[in-house]
Amino acid sequence: MTLREIMRKCTILLLVLSAMPCDAGENDKPGLGMWVWPQNAFNTGAARRELLDFCAKEGISHVDQHVRIEIRSAALSIANADALTALVVAAQKQGMTVNALRGGRDLFLEGNHDETLRGLRAIVAFDKRLPSTAHLAGVKYDVEPYGLDAWKAGGQQRTKVILDYLSFLQKAKALLAKEAPHIMLCVDVPFWWDKKEFAVTFGGKEKLLVHHVQDLTDYIGIMSYRPSSKQVLECVRQELKYAATTGKTVCPGLETGVLEGKENRISFSGHPTSVFREAVDELQQAVSGSKAVRCIMLHHYGSLFTYLGETPNKPDAGDGK
Repeated sequence: MTLREIMRKCTILLLVLSAMPCDAGENDKPGLGMWVWPQNAFNTGAARRELLDFCAKEGISHVDQHVRIEIRSAALSIANADALTALVVAAQKQGMTVNALRGGRDLFLEGNHDETLRGLRAIVAFDKRLPSTAHLAGVKYDVEPYGLDAWKAGGQQRTKVILDYLSFLQKAKALLAKEAPHIMLCVDVPFWWDKKEFAVTFGGKEKLLVHHVQDLTDYIGIMSYRPSSKQVLECVRQELKYAATTGKTVCPGLETGVLEGKENRISFSGHPTSVFREAVDELQQAVSGSKAVRCIMLHHYGSLFTYLGETPNKPDAGDGK
């Protein structure tokens, strides 16, 4: 190992220790994080300033920034790499952390493991090319396999999808441990994966699905989308209890987007912003001092910006998955 490599590893370690993603801040209250799906949220200097200024204004100390993987010369790489580098560096200077975010229903199916792992290696390679003063905090996967026909079919087909999902996490964890141990592995999960009907045996142990996921990752984000702090806390109760016994952490999530039909009842959209801000404060107070809560995640940049009365810089439609 060269002197330069040793110095880089020491710098990364110091950054990890000094800037953990949305860790508890003043009075041990957990900080705020935010999903950012559009590529144009960071692809220009003006867009990056707008994003980071918004984060500073709202007290957001962490973002999960969606990244696109592209093929260049038969190899996979990060699209808009220079712009993403500028975002990570600028965020670090602001005391923030950034995860590389990927999403899709089928990324963890067995037939896609090799390709998804190639994408993970592309993210690791991107991180290694960052300046020594900056790094990615983690890789976050928002993979929602319950939208697949095999999941909806139930029975053995659903079990196969679940085992594929867990098997990928095991492979990804091993890859990061070997090639980039400072990068955390994180996933977003629905709050209802703690139901007994989704319990499976994996690695010789039968557990609730969400508990297997917690075992295989550094932390999880929970899509605990409900428009009150009391409902959100009930959604994450099981996961918090398990995290407290394993030394892992969770991130309760809040939705602010306008959703279709009855689904909109789970969002703060349509409620006064004062209700949203009160719920965030109540959540922070309720879990203050808890080592099991990493932060409170807000979904997502485009909708939150608009909901709070501002207009983002021409956000992409949808959530980018």
